[in-house]
Amino acid sequence: MIDLRTRQGWEDLKRILDDRISEVLSLCNLDMPRRNGWTLVDDPRGAGSKCFGLCLRADGLAWKKFNGTEKGRALELVAYCYGWYDMDKRGADPAARFVMERLGLGRVSEEQLARDRASAKEKRAQAERDNHQRRDRKAAAAFAAFAGAKPIIGTPADLYLRDARGIDLSAAPFVGPRNGNIAPGSLRFAPSQRYLRRDRQNNVVGEYAGPCMIACCTDAAGQIRAIHQTWIQPDGSDKAAIAPAPDGTTQPARKVLGEFAGLVIPLWRGEGHFSVKDAEKHGLLQTLILTEGVEDGLSAILAAPQHRVWAMISLSNMVNVAARLPACVDSVIVHRQNDWDKLSAVAAFDRGLKALEASGRAVAEVRATHGKDLNDTLRGAA
Repeated sequence: MIDLRTRQGWEDLKRILDDRISEVLSLCNLDMPRRNGWTLVDDPRGAGSKCFGLCLRADGLAWKKFNGTEKGRALELVAYCYGWYDMDKRGADPAARFVMERLGLGRVSEEQLARDRASAKEKRAQAERDNHQRRDRKAAAAFAAFAGAKPIIGTPADLYLRDARGIDLSAAPFVGPRNGNIAPGSLRFAPSQRYLRRDRQNNVVGEYAGPCMIACCTDAAGQIRAIHQTWIQPDGSDKAAIAPAPDGTTQPARKVLGEFAGLVIPLWRGEGHFSVKDAEKHGLLQTLILTEGVEDGLSAILAAPQHRVWAMISLSNMVNVAARLPACVDSVIVHRQNDWDKLSAVAAFDRGLKALEASGRAVAEVRATHGKDLNDTLRGAA
């Protein structure tokens, strides 16, 4: 039988709940979501309309509050719906006792548990193989898009950075020996990049194609595994105005192609312009500047070109970036955007900052003094 005094017992319980999603949802008075993508429903505890996401994956159910920080799997869903989530361990103990009783799990034999464990192990292995293949397909598509794009100098993306964001890639510090240009090679331009419009349930409801600034996202080995895309106006005057989805969902002019956990956009190498590999080879120590996006990263280069600069793509990725800091980095400066009204952004930044500090590096936090980010400060925007 399931013994919750052991780690194996908890693993057995969670696995069984993953296999009995329909019963878990019934306990929570929720309907089965569609497969792939998020299904938005009203918060089960009445804390908002169409703000609670359910996602049915190969290895079970995932959920999260889009207007909060709560998230989890099947056991945490029960804890949330019955008011235990804010207790110790996200309400695991009372939720476990409840589902054990309601689903009759105290009568599961050891023989059945052994068979279920073997089956679950194979399911996890197959799910991992499928995920690996999916990640590789996306990475190949991202690499092809970047390889097929043009160098950024002289393109509408170059004009966008200069005229709309105050960043001139043809001026210092982007001027090398004999007046050669050393603008970030991680930035390119695609005259026509596909954009899919989606509704709140992630269904494709329209398509757009337009000029786009493309930034490569690389892993610790320097391999391109994803791209960050910023669609712009044809004349480079500003970001593109993407039409909303039919249900009114705002469509941002930025998207990432590929899975970017642990990836960065390597914008600048700092003094000497050494690659990470060469910096480590020569025993150099550098300060690394981390920003969330491309434009604030380029603004950081203008402010302090002596430092290496990476864009983290998303605040949610900050913890992952902290885990891959190279040996040549002995200190980190993190530029914080003014997202104080977004609890999830504040929480993500705090988690990332703690992870950076735990790496043993000296860490400093710098905030924008004007506007939302460092680029707003550079341009004097309110």
